[in-house]
Amino acid sequence: MIEPDIDAPEEDAELEVLESDLATIEAAMDRVDSGDLEGAEAMMARLSDDPVVQPADESE
Repeated sequence: MIEPDIDAPEEDAELEVLESDLATIEAAMDRVDSGDLEGAEAMMARLSDDPVVQPADESE
């Protein structure tokens, strides 16, 4: 019998955050391409402040 993945809802939420951030980055890149740097910066400021993947501690 296959056991259900109890972490699936958490993984789905993380995936949604990543997809949203990716869409924002793509839209900001379009703004840069059109020369609207201020608009791109404003869009990038809306990115998620809660990173899904924690950066590695390089002090070790």
